Amino acid sequence: MEKHGERINSIAWDHAHKLGDRVAEIASRYGAVVVLEDLNHLRDRVNGGSSLSKKLSLWFYRKMQFTIEYEALERGLETRYVNQMRTSSACPSCGSRLKDNGGRVLRCGRCGFRGDRDVIACINLFYRYSRCGGPGAPPNAPKGDANPRPMQGNRDEAMTSTDRNLYQS
Repeated sequence: MEKHGERINSIAWDHAHKLGDRVAEIASRYGAVVVLEDLNHLRDRVNGGSSLSKKLSLWFYRKMQFTIEYEALERGLETRYVNQMRTSSACPSCGSRLKDNGGRVLRCGRCGFRGDRDVIACINLFYRYSRCGGPGAPPNAPKGDANPRPMQGNRDEAMTSTDRNLYQS
């Protein structure tokens, strides 16, 4: 059993490192700030249950965030953390609650916006960051297809910034 655990850990680190390198490479190309979800709130919810799959999932998210932040730091990029609350359930176009149809694609009952839940979360994280004092998109960033309205929210609950040392526990 221990042998399989080491292999899984090795595979997870390999995937996380490749992802972190790719994210930092793209952010560096556009001179962008790396915006990530603040998983401290997620940890509070996961610790309440004893489900191993939830804890393993959180473990991998932390591993990914660490490698993304590490690779960004190596390239001299800034990393910011944003409160993830309701980022994948709020419509980026009108702000209303999206309807879950049991799949990956969510639909807004008010304006008809449709999108993948992860893409919606990314859009909302970006808007939350830029609305809270972040600079927004760099001038050479790729152009999107739509110009959705930013999410509602207050500055204090929306964003936390980090200049933390990666090597501190």
